[in-house]
Amino acid sequence: MASLGLNSNAKRANTARRERLCLQPSRPLQAVLALLAIPLLLLGACASNPVYLNAPPELEGHVVPKVAEPDFTRISPAMLEFLDQHVVQNRGKDQTAWSLVWAATDQSIRRFDYRPDMTLPPVEAFDRKTGNCLSFSSMFMLMARHLGLNAWYQEVEVPQQWSHSKDTLLVSMHVNVVLESDHGAGSWVVDVSGVGNSRSRLQRRIKDSVVLAQYYNNHGAEALTEGDLGTAYAWFRKAIDIEPGLHYLWSNLGVVFSRNEQLDDATRSYLTALQLDSGSTMAANNLHMIYEKTGNLQAAAELQKRVDKNRRKNPYYLSYLSELALEEGRLDESLELAERAVKLQQNEFRFHYQLARALARDGKLAEAEASLQRAMELAPADLAASMAQLEQVEQLEQLPELP
Repeated sequence: MASLGLNSNAKRANTARRERLCLQPSRPLQAVLALLAIPLLLLGACASNPVYLNAPPELEGHVVPKVAEPDFTRISPAMLEFLDQHVVQNRGKDQTAWSLVWAATDQSIRRFDYRPDMTLPPVEAFDRKTGNCLSFSSMFMLMARHLGLNAWYQEVEVPQQWSHSKDTLLVSMHVNVVLESDHGAGSWVVDVSGVGNSRSRLQRRIKDSVVLAQYYNNHGAEALTEGDLGTAYAWFRKAIDIEPGLHYLWSNLGVVFSRNEQLDDATRSYLTALQLDSGSTMAANNLHMIYEKTGNLQAAAELQKRVDKNRRKNPYYLSYLSELALEEGRLDESLELAERAVKLQQNEFRFHYQLARALARDGKLAEAEASLQRAMELAPADLAASMAQLEQVEQLEQLPELP
């Protein structure tokens, strides 16, 4: 499976591996963070190999469309009307700031439906009253700056967590807005999800261009999960044109090249990501898969210890390894991996389902039925209905993989 900074999965028989794509930012409880340092030997390899600066090669064999360019600076008449009706604008900037925060976040005034998976430009987010943290933050920022308030975007470090979408592992970061007091007496954090309000979390101010690059990156991740490599490439290239120094953009572009079998280009993209941030776990994991696939065993061995440590903390990858072990008849290993995945994240239905498969194949049918029941309780309605039919199958050990 590929890891995107959103991120991507690909199951392909026993030789399949998962790359990671970085979606930034989408789900507020996910983060692409540099937790480990890359081995010094790899840093030497990065320095001795050519890397891209801001001009990656073309995608081969695909039509690359022109992507839409959102306007993050134009306020709409509907937004102006909202400000006139609900925001105090003649009693000092601090009063204006407070009333804007109140009007934008109070659900009785204007309900905003927080959708972690929906990246919209600011005016569309306002009109549709929905979107993720990037959508809300850019919408709020547009109104705050129109009112002359001193505001900036802030990236927030949140606990690392992975999610699964089709053939992709997804991991995300979180963004919110900071408003500064008119007299420098303090500042206020405006966060649609609430997850970034804690002062105990690591926070850093980011440029507007980084948020715009994240917007393009999110849409690239969405296209990649749909298998549209040409469109994914177009979005990622646009993001890199804006902010070539963001490591996760290069890692995500590497996933596109990897899936298009441009393995040299994928390798250089991952090396570029590691040169920009030696702690990029996504780039390291994806690069390791390339080295294994191309037979570069020495380079793969140099990364092995770090990759293994990353994978032990990732329940989605553990569940995936459990699937592989089950396919290859390694029942004890499959069962152990599935149990570890469930222990790390107990509310993911896929992990309980995989545990049910491993238990059933091992002849532990009563325990398998209990795990299947738990998976049904947690699963979306359509998949839960499919599982309910599977529950009637006499040979429970033949439970299929989930789509």
